[in-house]
Amino acid sequence: MYKKLILVITVSIITIILSSNLSIRKNNDMEHEITLVVTSSPNPEELQSLQAYVEGVMPLLLNLGGTVIKRSKITDVYHGKQSFTFLLVMDFPSQKALTEMFDSEEYKALIPKRNKGFIDIDILYAEDLK
Repeated sequence: MYKKLILVITVSIITIILSSNLSIRKNNDMEHEITLVVTSSPNPEELQSLQAYVEGVMPLLLNLGGTVIKRSKITDVYHGKQSFTFLLVMDFPSQKALTEMFDSEEYKALIPKRNKGFIDIDILYAEDLK
C-alpha cells in the first residue's frame, strides 16, 4: 500500500515538474501576450526630437496591435523618488513581434531622435503575475 502511495506521489511530482517546464518554455519562446512599460524624462532642450520620436514610434506600436492602457505624466510622489516624468503602458499580442519591431531598421532610424529627446528612457517588458 505504501509503495502505491509513493508511486502516486512520485508521478504527481513528475507531472508538476514537467508542466512547469512546459510553461517556462512557452514564456521563453516569446509568442505570448506582453505588456510594454516605458518610463521617460524628456530633454527640455530637444522637444522637437522628442515629438519626432513619438510621432514615428507610435504608429509602429499601434500597427503591431498594441493597445494603449495608460499614458501619464507623474505629478506627485507619495513615497520614494521620482525617477521619471512620463509613463506609457501598452498591451501587445506578441512579444516576438514587438522585439522584431524594436530590432527593425525603421525603429533604429528613430533611435537618434529618442536619444536626443529624452534625458532618460527605459523600455521594459512585463508579464501578468499568475
